[in-house]
Amino acid sequence: MNLDKVKSFFDLETKALFKNTSWVLGGNLTRSALVFLKGIIIARGLGVELYGTFAIIAAFAASIQQFLNFTLGSTIIKFGAAYLSKKQLNKLTALIKSGYYFSLFLAVLSISIIAFLTIFVYDVFLEKPGLQWFVLMYAIISSSMFIDGISNTLLQLNCKFKQAAIINIVVTTIDLIIIAVVVLSNPNNFTYFFFALVLSRLLGSVILNLATYSIVKKDILPYLKTPIRILKEDSKVLINYTVANSGSRAIKSLINNGDVLLLGAMLGPVPVAFYNIAKKLAYMILIFIDPFTNTIFPQLSLLIADKKFVEIKKMIFRITKLILLPSIAFVVVVYFLRDFIIELTYGKEYLDAGKPFLFLTINAVVGAVLFWNLPLLLSLGMAKLRFYVNLVSLILGGVVAYLLIPIYNTNGAAIGLLVANSFVIGVFSYVSISKINSFTQNSI
Repeated sequence: MNLDKVKSFFDLETKALFKNTSWVLGGNLTRSALVFLKGIIIARGLGVELYGTFAIIAAFAASIQQFLNFTLGSTIIKFGAAYLSKKQLNKLTALIKSGYYFSLFLAVLSISIIAFLTIFVYDVFLEKPGLQWFVLMYAIISSSMFIDGISNTLLQLNCKFKQAAIINIVVTTIDLIIIAVVVLSNPNNFTYFFFALVLSRLLGSVILNLATYSIVKKDILPYLKTPIRILKEDSKVLINYTVANSGSRAIKSLINNGDVLLLGAMLGPVPVAFYNIAKKLAYMILIFIDPFTNTIFPQLSLLIADKKFVEIKKMIFRITKLILLPSIAFVVVVYFLRDFIIELTYGKEYLDAGKPFLFLTINAVVGAVLFWNLPLLLSLGMAKLRFYVNLVSLILGGVVAYLLIPIYNTNGAAIGLLVANSFVIGVFSYVSISKINSFTQNSI
């Protein structure tokens, strides 16, 4: 197969994937824009210290709840699709029921753990006294992610991508309106903001789950009384897949939230506010890359199954080169205009966010340019390596950040995150490309 044919194949596949997932991509971009706008309103409305305090509370809850998130959605999609193809709707319904029950258990467990830890480690992360109830309140409302995740999975499983996109855009819009009205009319009021947050999250969760039920009820209602024990013969493979798939993601969640918690414990809420703003701005580039990470995975799996290893290398080189120049340009723009960007979006009081902004941007760009490394690694069936590499990177990045934060402030946390993610990306890329090279040589 020559290069022209490879390019033609890739272009056709990409066009098909874009067409099939256009609602998902459009929905993600729209929601990301709304969430970004909401973040600006919250940061400007609360002020630096209160915003930093909120960021610490959110990171604390997220680190526990994302660690306990067993990615049940992936299990339901993988095995639910098989049950659908075999017309085993009774098993599918039992799987969905078990997903909701287990998600409810995880939600209660996460709230209990957060409440327990708050008693003993509150003073480690938060200087301001009397916010324990806010931490617990946030844990309760954010625990809806467990149930909401199953509902979103059901929409995907039934190929209701358009409906899912519309529902999530409506929910995010309502969330934005409630937060904007309360925060803008009551600036620097942490209590009012939190009540608005509770109301918007609760309302959004109710809308999502009721809408999902109305869409899928005709398919599951006839089998709703199916006992979960019908899955007994599949239980071992279901559990093994869920546990194996969730371990690496749990560690990754600690990496993504641990930097904020470490910074909060060592320096307090004000540096956290600057760091969190810089991180949100830097990671905007990943909004455009994440959908491609998902769409390239089946393509790589297909090419590996067909033993087209030369084509894989050519495709990866072509994609990397295509993304590299815009990414370098993005870093250059941030280097020269970072203060202007921050002042334009979040205001002058957040100008100190410019310090970690550059390092966080480099971190995001490295991940964007080499976005194919994880899909390729998983396509090669090397999921176990992912777990061990993420574990080492968590320790490595944590140690670097701990040593550098007292010296370089927010830059120290950013460098620690850059070291952790660069280690992961470097190992994944080297191992996966080496594997492809060995396959290529063996096939000659």
